[in-house]
Amino acid sequence: MQNWYFWFILMLILLVIIPAARARQHRQVMVSKRNRLKRRKGENAMNELVKSYIGKEVIVWAGTSSGVTGTAVRIEENWLEVEDKDGNKQILNTDYISRMQEYPRNKNGKKKAVIV
Repeated sequence: MQNWYFWFILMLILLVIIPAARARQHRQVMVSKRNRLKRRKGENAMNELVKSYIGKEVIVWAGTSSGVTGTAVRIEENWLEVEDKDGNKQILNTDYISRMQEYPRNKNGKKKAVIV
C-alpha cells in the first residue's frame, strides 16, 4: 500500500488523459472531413466573402496565429494568396480564416470586417 499514489496516477492517465486526447484527434478529423465534403459540393461561402477583398490591403487572422498583413492578391480553390509590402507572399487556407479586415488606413473610423 505504500505505492498507492503511483497506481492512482497510472489509472488516471489510462482512464482520463489518453481517451481525452484521442477524442480531440477524432474531432479534428471529423471537422476536416466535413470541410472537404463542403468543398466538393461547392458550399464554401468563405471564398465568396474573400473575393470582395482582392486587390485591397487586409489583415487576416487564421487559426491561432497572429494577423497576416498585406494585399490580397488572388484566391484559388480554397487558398488565399497575400503579398506584403516587401513582396513576400503567404498562402492561407480559407477553412482556417477566422477574421479578415480591410487595413484601417485613412478610413476615418470606418472598418470592414468579416467574422466567421
